[in-house]
Order: sequence, then C-alpha cells, then structure tokens
Amino acid sequence: MKIEKKKVKKKIDELIKVINYHDDLYYNKNYQEISDEKYDQLRRSLLDLERKYPGLISKGSPSIRVGSQKKNKLGTIEHKIPMLSLNNAYEIKEVEKFYERITKSISGEFKIIAETKVDGLSASLRYEDKILKLALTRGDGVKGEDITNNVNFISGVKKILPNDFPSKMEIRGEIFMPRNVFSSLNEDRKKNGEELFSTPRNAAAGSVRQLNPIITKNRKLSFFGYTILCEGNSLGNSTSEIRKKLKNYGFTLNEPSKLCCNLQEMIDFHKYILNNRDSLNYDIDGIVYKLDDLRLHKILGSTNRYPRWALAHKFPSEINYAQVKNVIFQVGRTGSITPVAILDPVTIGGVKISRATLHNEDEIKRLGIVIGDTVSIQRAGDVIPKIISVVKQKRIKDYKNISLPINCPSCGSKLYKENGEAVKRCINYYECEDQLINKLYHFVSRGAFDIEGLGEKVINNFWKKGYIKKYSDIFDLKYKIKNQIIDLTSMEGWGEKSVDNLLLSIEKSKKISFNKFIFSLGIRHIGQGISLLLSSKFKSFEELALFFENVKKQNCQKIEGIGEIIIKSLEEFFLLQRNKEEIKKIKEHIKIEYPKKSISNTYSDKTYVITGTFDDFPRNKIQEKIIFLGSKISSSISKNTDFLIVGNKPGSKFEKAKKMGISLLYLNELKELMKF
Repeated sequence: MKIEKKKVKKKIDELIKVINYHDDLYYNKNYQEISDEKYDQLRRSLLDLERKYPGLISKGSPSIRVGSQKKNKLGTIEHKIPMLSLNNAYEIKEVEKFYERITKSISGEFKIIAETKVDGLSASLRYEDKILKLALTRGDGVKGEDITNNVNFISGVKKILPNDFPSKMEIRGEIFMPRNVFSSLNEDRKKNGEELFSTPRNAAAGSVRQLNPIITKNRKLSFFGYTILCEGNSLGNSTSEIRKKLKNYGFTLNEPSKLCCNLQEMIDFHKYILNNRDSLNYDIDGIVYKLDDLRLHKILGSTNRYPRWALAHKFPSEINYAQVKNVIFQVGRTGSITPVAILDPVTIGGVKISRATLHNEDEIKRLGIVIGDTVSIQRAGDVIPKIISVVKQKRIKDYKNISLPINCPSCGSKLYKENGEAVKRCINYYECEDQLINKLYHFVSRGAFDIEGLGEKVINNFWKKGYIKKYSDIFDLKYKIKNQIIDLTSMEGWGEKSVDNLLLSIEKSKKISFNKFIFSLGIRHIGQGISLLLSSKFKSFEELALFFENVKKQNCQKIEGIGEIIIKSLEEFFLLQRNKEEIKKIKEHIKIEYPKKSISNTYSDKTYVITGTFDDFPRNKIQEKIIFLGSKISSSISKNTDFLIVGNKPGSKFEKAKKMGISLLYLNELKELMKF
C-alpha cells in the first residue's frame, strides 16, 4: 500500500508541475503550447487522483488554488454612451476659435474647467447598487475591452461606493502608470534582460490588458476619475461639482485644475502647467478644456468623433538644456558609425536623459558642436532625445573639438564613406565585434524572433563567455545546457527557473513568419516593410534565396517596389557562402510559416489601405496579418482598394474611401481579421 501511495504521490506531483508550467505559459507569457482539451484532461486526471487520495492533496495544488482563473480572452462590450475622443489644438489661435464658438452658441456667462490631460488609457467603471460590476477600456469608442478583473488591483478604483451615490452610475477616468513606478519597472526589466517599455502610457496599456490580474497588480497602476454619468445629473450640474464629489469620497483626481472665467485664464493655466509639468508624478501631454455647465453640453452637441464642448490643448515636445561631456562613436549592426553625445543628466518629461544621438558627421558640422557646449534637447514625440541646437553664448573657454574617427572604434578597420551616404561605415562585417553583437540583438528583437530573456545585457555576457557567437548558437543552447557543456546557473542572476524560462522562450520562437525570418537576418537596407513585401512576392525562402543568387539572370519586374540598392544588397548576402551555411543551420531548428495564399475567406486576396492609429494592435502586426492572408497593402486609396482599415484619428483617406464606397473595417472587424 505504501508503494502504491508513493507512485500516486509521484504522479500527482508530476501533474501539478505540468499544469503549473502551462498556467505560467498561458497567464504570464500569453502563449499556449497544448490544446484546451489536453489541458482539461490534465486537470481532470489530477482531480480524480486527489478525490481518491484526499490525504495527498498539497497546498499548492491547482485544483484548490485561490483565485484560479477561467481561460478566456478579454471580451468587448458596448458602452452605454460612446466614449468619444477629443479634438486637439496645438496653437492659441485654435483655442481662441473654440472659445468663440462657445460664446456665439451660448447667451450669457459661462465657465471653462481646465484639467491636466493624463497620458494614459481611458476607462469607464460601471456600478450597480453601488458595487463595481464592469470596467471597460475606451476601445473604439463604441465598444471597449472588459478589464473588470484587472481594475480591482488598480489604485484609485473604488469597489463599493458611498450610500449617497446613485444605485446605477458610471465613472470615467484615466488609467496610468506613475513616473516613479515606470522608472522602477524599467530598472527591473533591464536587470532581467527584458525589453524596456518606451513610455509610461505603453507600460500602462500593456499592463491593464493582461489575462492574469496579478501581473496588473504588480505593475502598480493608478486611476484618476474625471466625470460621472448618471440619470438627471443628480450629483451636480457641472464638472467642477462632480470633481468635488469624487474627491470627497476618496477618488483621486488629476490635479491641479482651474475653473476659468475667460480665455486668458485658460491660456495662463496652460502656460503654468507647461512650465511645471516635471513636478507631477504622472505624464501629461496637454490641458483639457471643458464647458463646466453640464446642462449647456446639449446646446453645443457632438460630432461623430468628438464633443464640441471640449478641447485638448496639446503641449509642444519638451525641451531642456544640458552640457556635452563627451562624444563617443557607436558601431551599428550594418557597420554604420553613429556619434552619440554624452550629457550631464537632465530630466525631460519625467525621464532622465544622459545621451542623445548626433546622427552622423554632417550633423556635427551643421550644429557646430564641440565638447563642453550647452545644447538644447528635445524628446521628439516625447520619446527619442534629439539635440536641436547649440547655445553658443554659453560655450566654455577650454572646449574640445570632436575628434572624428578614421578607424572603427570596435575592430580598428579603416572606415569608408560610400557615395551619396552621410555615414561612415566599417566594412569588416563578419569580424567586427560590435557589429556581430548588434546583429544578435537584432536577431532576437521583437520584430524578428522575439526571444524574451535574451536582452542586450544577457547577449553581452553570453558573448564574453563564448556561448553565443552567431545566430545558430542560440538554438544550440538547449543541447549544450542539457549535456552540461555549458552551465548557465554558475553565472550571476541565473537559476534553474530562469534557465527554463529562456529555453522555453527560444522554443516558442522557433515558429516564425516568413517576413520576420527575412527581417531577422539583418540584411542591409531590408527593414520590416521590405521584408513584408518580399514575403508576398515569393512562395518560399528557398525561392527567394535562389532568385537573388541569380538576380542578374532574372526578370526584376517580379519584384516591383524594390530598387537597385536593395537588389544588390540581397544579391551580395545570398551569394556569400558563410551566409548560406548559417541559414542552413538555423533552418534545422525552425519552422517558417508562409502566407496562406490558398485561404478562402472574406479577407483574403484583397487590397488594403490603413489609416489612423490603433491601441489594440501595432500597425506592423496588422500589415503582417494582411500579407499572411495572401492580400496586398497599398499606401493610397484607389478603385482597386477593397478595404480601408480605420483606426483612431483617421486621415483624409477615410473621407475619400467613404465617397468612393470602399468597405470600411473598424475595430470589431479588425479583430475578426486578426483571428485568421
């Protein structure tokens, strides 16, 4: 009997380990390795054994785990009242026109409430009997994603409302990530070799959409309420009254705000916040002006896209000043030499900036910059630091001229400048260490094999140890670890779990779309767009390689849209024997997924144009799916266009498509397309 129980205990432990493994894949990594049916079989097997042997049930068993989740995707639900976007203004003239329109539409005095425009994710909280029942993202304004499970872990969200609130109501506001939380999160991700979030908004958007609420909880998001929707405006007749009500009952608001009596007060408030935005612990990208009296909103009404009683007065990109301490020269994966200014650290938009690109030697000459200069820095689009100009009045006496390199700072090879190019280049492509390491960064990046856990720090360490020197070495890691040829656990920060996670991520990456595989190879001049185009022109990678090996004998009309420079680059790459050998090794480990040329559905074999921005899907993912379905992408509307995919803030293509009667695909239809 004891022997039988030991066998059963061993079987239970094995089942728990396997189920936990697949739960971690699904909830934490958004990846499913087995079918739902197979997963359910594992759960049933565990449950059957635990029923027969209740004394063997462990505290960590998935069958009794508190907070276990049903496996489902985030569904979409219709908003009771559409969540419209706001019309934007960038100049004072536009704000003046907004104010004049209100003045002409309303007889008598009125006030404007001015609030900080939080750069986050709009959300609505729906309450019934004063209990939070539903939370939705803005989505496309008509329907939003159901994030109810996740908002329970967001600071500032109330699960139960006070008694004097209406029984049915909706609170709308903004989900965001505080700046200090964002900095800590990125520091942790950097230590773990994970890809950094570019902005707090991106981090918040990704965190709130997690299938596992615990991930959302750990990301420490916050919520600001800015309005209440209920019958009869029972909580007040103005936005300023509702804000007071929200604050009195413990909701956090986007502060500061100002109730303005005239246009000048609006402009002054905008200027004040612009000059003091760094003091806030959350990102803002402007000021929102709203007609304060809710009863007057109906007079002004709304367009199909935005309310006429509100306006977003956006901020210009932030500028700060810093001293140039040094200029270094970096070597890119294709040998390009890029000068980078090392700066005295300054803060722009809550982000510490200590370096900025100078692009090339021509830019250094254009700016007339020297070491020791004070420069003005702008975060273009509030993301990428860029040097705008030199403050020559502040030039120090003991400045140093920038010494422009003649030889590669990595391998010492002579640098060359090709005709028509602004950059110098190291052409020691297959021996220059910096180039080879940067090629590895590119190979594992999100647009290529997307291998989580192989960040720059990890690749650098593996390079120094000799574990990874070329692409195919990545896929040999599992064999070398299993056969104890290398021991990652002997390295700082590596345990059995982190090794398992890395191997799992590598395994997951082995299925790769045709276009991503082309892009991953780091061929000069071949970006994501050209990779997509090539994947639509050739049936297989073998056909592509053979074509460019013999391109001088080919009919190049087959590759319309690809110029001579790109053709030459592809020819040189595929003719090189070392590239052929490396590709052969890689292909032994991977499966390339090709566009479904023969697929038959509403969305296949069509021509698409895309307009606007998308919160749910990156544009490159939409383009990949279109190519994968055997369809084409065009940059302009014509009689040959079958579908226009419409995102937020669509451009002139939207109006043209409507006039021409072209079919429009909105968020819901786009989600259907992305399922194929």
